[in-house]
Amino acid sequence: MHSYSTDQPRRHQWYIWIGVIAASVAFLPLAAGSLKGIPLGVLVGGLYYGFTRWLWKWSVLRAYNIVEVPVLDGEWEGYLYTSKDPAEIDDELIVKTGKQRDGLTKMETSLRIEQTWDKVLVSLDGPESNSGSQGATILVKENAWPTIAYNYVNDGGYANDDLDMHYGTTTLQYDADEDKLEGPYYTRPDQRGNHGILELYRKSQ
Repeated sequence: MHSYSTDQPRRHQWYIWIGVIAASVAFLPLAAGSLKGIPLGVLVGGLYYGFTRWLWKWSVLRAYNIVEVPVLDGEWEGYLYTSKDPAEIDDELIVKTGKQRDGLTKMETSLRIEQTWDKVLVSLDGPESNSGSQGATILVKENAWPTIAYNYVNDGGYANDDLDMHYGTTTLQYDADEDKLEGPYYTRPDQRGNHGILELYRKSQ
């Protein structure tokens, strides 16, 4: 996983609070209880690990807008709509039923997001190739819905030998009511020059 930036207010203040709480436990006997005597560094490390992995996801923190970064980790499934010429795609990979988008070819895809309070990794299992994020930003203030934007590298095709390594950018909006991610992607114009849309629903977390 790699770090990500965000416009979440008070994000870095949590690190200060972790230090304050750990110091209180270490130096105040009444507050320490059974934890008295544990080295401060161990307490800070334990609190940091617990908060960044699990505690930040607690619904009570979101109810009071203490934490606003959405919990996006899990397995997502849906469709990739691509501007790539359908004549260059294996016909078995093309989905011809259901909703279509003008000028784009529909294919099944899946996405996995691994996320902690300060790190994330987005891995796309595409119909022709896989890609992984290298940097990301999660915004909670600028749009009607939170968005995750990330740069990715694709190592090339396993279903298509003509698909070389390339880089791209994806921006996905998160609809909490439908538990859905949707948005455009673009590959570098000097490499592939394709674009399209991802439409994904969370299947597990």
